[in-house]
Amino acid sequence: MGTFKSFLESKKITSKQVQDTSKRIETWDADSRNLLVKRVAKRQNKELATKKYAELELKKPERMGRGVTLKQVDAAAAEVPVARKVRTKILRAVNTILAAKKETAVDMKALFEGTKHRAGKSTKEAKK
Repeated sequence: MGTFKSFLESKKITSKQVQDTSKRIETWDADSRNLLVKRVAKRQNKELATKKYAELELKKPERMGRGVTLKQVDAAAAEVPVARKVRTKILRAVNTILAAKKETAVDMKALFEGTKHRAGKSTKEAKK
């Protein structure tokens, strides 16, 4: 049994709770959507394309727009390698659930210790 699955069982958290919480906290809000629109407009404007986001005070949106699915949570519990963003969303959802239960938050290492991550796309330079 993996670390993540045993953690969920010890805290009495179900996969469905993680999925529902993730969906609720990751959906776009007005501020995140406006930031995203401004960042896209910055990239399309030739005059502003050379400036950095920090100069224009355009930070990254806090929400990612889409929560994790039940299949992704179950895969993480079964120690199937999942992407970094999926693990991050799961961690946020678990910490939100723990905060509602008035328990201390956990970190990524404690939750996914010993599990492998899914390799992303390689860069063009690595292919050469």
